[in-house]
Amino acid sequence: MKCANCQKEITNGLYLCPRCGKVTSADNVQNVSLLNDYANKLQKMMQSVGTAQHTEIAWDLTVNQYVQKMEKLRVVLSQPEFSKSSVDRMIQRIGNFIERCKDPVFHIAFVGTIKAGKSTLINALLGRNLASTSVTPETAVLTKFRSSKTDYVKVLFYTSDEWTQLWNSISNNADVFKQEYAALHGEQAKGEWINHAPLTQTVSNDSLETEIERWTSSKHVEHYFVKEVEIGLSDFKMPEQIVFVDTPGLDDAVKYRSDVTRAYIDRANAVFACVRSDALTGGELNTLYRIFSNSSDNPEKIFILGTQWDSLNNPEKDWKLQKAEWVKYLSSESCYGSPEIAQRNVVHVAAYLMNLCRDYTGEKDMQRKLARIAAGFPEFEDTIVMPKDVEEHLEELMEKSNVSQVHRRIEQDIVPKYKEFLMNDIIANYQAISREIKQFFEETKESQNEVLQTSMKSADEIRQSYEKSKKELDDVQAYREQLEIAMKQLDENTKERVNALCKSLEDMTKSA
Repeated sequence: MKCANCQKEITNGLYLCPRCGKVTSADNVQNVSLLNDYANKLQKMMQSVGTAQHTEIAWDLTVNQYVQKMEKLRVVLSQPEFSKSSVDRMIQRIGNFIERCKDPVFHIAFVGTIKAGKSTLINALLGRNLASTSVTPETAVLTKFRSSKTDYVKVLFYTSDEWTQLWNSISNNADVFKQEYAALHGEQAKGEWINHAPLTQTVSNDSLETEIERWTSSKHVEHYFVKEVEIGLSDFKMPEQIVFVDTPGLDDAVKYRSDVTRAYIDRANAVFACVRSDALTGGELNTLYRIFSNSSDNPEKIFILGTQWDSLNNPEKDWKLQKAEWVKYLSSESCYGSPEIAQRNVVHVAAYLMNLCRDYTGEKDMQRKLARIAAGFPEFEDTIVMPKDVEEHLEELMEKSNVSQVHRRIEQDIVPKYKEFLMNDIIANYQAISREIKQFFEETKESQNEVLQTSMKSADEIRQSYEKSKKELDDVQAYREQLEIAMKQLDENTKERVNALCKSLEDMTKSA
């Protein structure tokens, strides 16, 4: 049949047109005014959907259509007819999805526990020391690095609500955090930085390290109130859409910051999970499993890095044994699903060694450090006898660090396919939200059907159902009262037996 108002084909038996919201039939309806009231509400909602503000996505037509649909769904879910508690999370997810589509950034997240070598590795990949490595375990700021025509530092600060959540999440063993916070007079400085507007400052290339240190180092009180730092680099040889993300440690004493990292794992397009090469603990395995669960569509974009490889007693021999164990765990269907992929994507790295060689100045302390590391490799046994001998082997030691292989993986396995990966992630996110919303509407429809079925019953049926439920409730209450009486009697009897036993023991003691 056709709707008399909009002339669109509709299913027979519908009271309201799903196209225009007008009443199509009032047959067998006793309360026509109520039906008209529903029709008016439906038409208003449709009008609201039609006026939904649209964000134009110019970079991809398909993504633009996804955003249009999500914006309309957000308007529908915002209607007062829906429970706020039921839809808030979905509305938030839709908002996050739209923001991701507006700014198609490909996030490469470096994650791991504190002191696993994330920042040191990023510095090795960047070719200079920009990511903070001197911070204490109680200090961490989410830091992004991306290509830019000019060098800049952008700083975002916590809001009052975010700071309250952060402060309340401080663990009982975070004494160092609290002591340093007090020593730097954090409470006195808090008012200046909480809720502060974002700061963006263009800086010269040689001033970058100083400016970054101000916002990320534990030497400066400001860093406590910094939510995120974005660093634009004119010499970052990556496409502008690719961003390196240095995340807080997963075992941070401030749980709020660890949660930030876990959230970033969920949204990252590629992940480099840094794990100390000398051990793979149960906690780290659980973290790796979660990373894989959020990237099941393409596990090959996950790389597991055995960091600080050079600190092993016999790096090459020991790592061979360690990697075999790691590959065994990570070859399961819940991870790579293939020993070949696991073998390829589990990589050892010694970023600290790389940075030592890169920044070599000839100082005796640096020579000694490099000589100690070189002593772990048999091929240098006869050539690096004295610390100063390392100067002739810097290139070989840099190659030993294996940072070049990690860099090649990024350039060869990720960069050429980042647009494809990004699009796949957006599609997967869109489909997941769509499924959740569909399920919500189906549950809402089922709930309304139950109400409708109840409303169609006669008054006698409703009364009988009520009386039956009331009788069942009365029976439960009576049973409960009987049980309480029985328990009370049991308690009294037990006390009497205990008192009698104590009296008997007392008498026996006296007679003895």
